[in-house]
Amino acid sequence: MAKIFFSIFLGLLISFNVFSQTPCNPHPLFNMLPQHSISGCEEKEYDKIKIDFTDKDGTWVQYEKAGYFLKTYYSFDGDWEKRPSNAMIFQNYIQAVASKGGTVINESKSTVFLTLKSGGATWWIAINSDQSGTFSVSTVIEETMNQYIVLSAEDIAREIKANGKAAFYGIYFDTDKAEIKPESKETLENIAKYLTQNPKVNVYFVGHTDNTGTHEHNQKLSEERARSVVKELTSNYNIPTSRISAYGVASLSPVASNTSEEGKSKNRRVEMVLK
Repeated sequence: MAKIFFSIFLGLLISFNVFSQTPCNPHPLFNMLPQHSISGCEEKEYDKIKIDFTDKDGTWVQYEKAGYFLKTYYSFDGDWEKRPSNAMIFQNYIQAVASKGGTVINESKSTVFLTLKSGGATWWIAINSDQSGTFSVSTVIEETMNQYIVLSAEDIAREIKANGKAAFYGIYFDTDKAEIKPESKETLENIAKYLTQNPKVNVYFVGHTDNTGTHEHNQKLSEERARSVVKELTSNYNIPTSRISAYGVASLSPVASNTSEEGKSKNRRVEMVLK
């Protein structure tokens, strides 16, 4: 029996081409263990995994990761007396992830927490089991939440009047990239509308990052992102180059703590500041 369970980890093949799915389809990362079936699942465009544990040095460690979320529940359909142990379930997933270059962050009697990077995506994986052979697999693909409530030109005008600046979370970039993604269009249109309606207003576009990586790298990235916004506005929305300038400040002006993913997502932004 042990040979069967320890050999099937080779069948837990990982595919990174599927990043979303309808509920209760086969899991995009892992095949199913023998004598198990999917009993339920939760899928959310954006949610968090939170893991707390004490490491080997006695330090309390907290992880909070956010992005596309999928939790799949598996039921054991075999003979109760022959149900797999938690150790057996966990080892299958540990070896499957390790075979693709992933690592174990923490393992306890009831939970194993793993991470895996591939193709520019970072996966966070939590396996929870209650010793019954039934278990759940929670996964998050780390990414920034889509901002569906976009500042209108009127909102921008109010922000500028009240604060001398406006922060935009609806201008999207891939991780560590400066090319503006197509879903940024609505925000850019409203910025252009505000600037067109207020022809005497001159502004800076200031790029901000979280504190991941070196300051030098983030400084360059924040400047390049701000320049991309200026280029988009001048090239496609006919905003004169004399009215807008680009600067970057890396992580030097946070609006939230960089100790959590939620805080980091708030710090990654572009601001428009009055000259």
